Amino acid sequence: MVALACAGEPRFVPSLLEAPHPDGRHHFSINTALIVSRMLGTKDHLYFLIGIDAFLDIPYWKEYRRLLDLVDFIVVSRPGFSNDEFTKVLPAGLLRGASGRPGPDKINLSKSTLHILPGVEVPAASSQIRAALRARRRVAGLVPPLVEEYILKEGLYRPIGTGKKR
Repeated sequence: MVALACAGEPRFVPSLLEAPHPDGRHHFSINTALIVSRMLGTKDHLYFLIGIDAFLDIPYWKEYRRLLDLVDFIVVSRPGFSNDEFTKVLPAGLLRGASGRPGPDKINLSKSTLHILPGVEVPAASSQIRAALRARRRVAGLVPPLVEEYILKEGLYRPIGTGKKR
């Protein structure tokens, strides 16, 4: 699906690092970040690009504190979110500075930085797209046409008992 999403953009190269395991094991972001960090040169820097709605779930991720120490995040903000929401999900010990209050475009952590990318107008968050698909609504215009075709063909994100599910 990532390859289909990147098909029209020559600057993006999809990776197979998170391709499904043959035995069905799950991928975790911390494992991918560790693998990629070992592949980088000493002058390279690893960034994790994510939407704010997904970032706010980070306390539920495997080894999320370690991940927050390992990579800098670029968090795409959305209308209706404030930078104060970060302090609700970040462990106090990771925040640097006396107040721990986020700045307008970045939040310094003990070993990394969250870079806030405001003003990116995306029609819907991935969680909203998955919810629309589970409700059997069309997502035309929210994802590239090839991605929508693949999702529908494979029956992804359907409610339990109605076909393939992810």
